[in-house]
Amino acid sequence: MFPDEFALRGYPEYPDSSDIHKPLYGVLKRRGLIHAARKQFALTERGVETAERLVRSAGASLSDVRDPERLGRTDEAEVTRILQSAAYGLYLNGKRDRILDTDFYAFLGCTVRTERNAFEGRLNAVSAAIEAACRLSKPDPPTSNRLADLMSYLKRRFRKEIAWKARSSGAR
Repeated sequence: MFPDEFALRGYPEYPDSSDIHKPLYGVLKRRGLIHAARKQFALTERGVETAERLVRSAGASLSDVRDPERLGRTDEAEVTRILQSAAYGLYLNGKRDRILDTDFYAFLGCTVRTERNAFEGRLNAVSAAIEAACRLSKPDPPTSNRLADLMSYLKRRFRKEIAWKARSSGAR
C-alpha cells in the first residue's frame, strides 16, 4: 500500500522489511523500552513494566495506569543504581566539578560507545526515574531533590556530549 516507504530503493514492487523496523526500533530505543542489535531485540526492564501496565489497562494511556503513590520497580532500580554511582558520590561530597564524562556515562548506565538511540533511551529512562522520585519524594525529599539538582547539573555540564551523541550514529 505504501511502496515509497516500504520498498527497496528504486524497486517499488519489492518490499524491504529492513525499512519497516528502523523507525519502530528507533522510537522504542529512545524511550528506553528495548535493546536492539543484530536484528534481535529484547525488552528492557522499563519495557517489560510498560508492557505489563498496558496489558493490565487494555488501552488506557500510560498516565492513567501509573500508581500515584508508588515508585515503579524500574524507577526504583534506577534510583538505587544512581545513588551508588561515582557521580552522585562526588556530588554529595561537594566535588561535582571533579565528575568526568566517564562518570556521567556510568551515571546514565551506558558508555561513550553506546549507540545513539540507546543513549537517548538511557538519558530518558534516568530522567524519568528521577522525575518520579521527585514527584513521590523517594527515597526521601532531600535525596530526591539532590538527584534532580545533579541531573540538571550533568545535563548542563555535558551538553556538548549529549549534543554529539544526538548527532552521531553510534560508537566511534
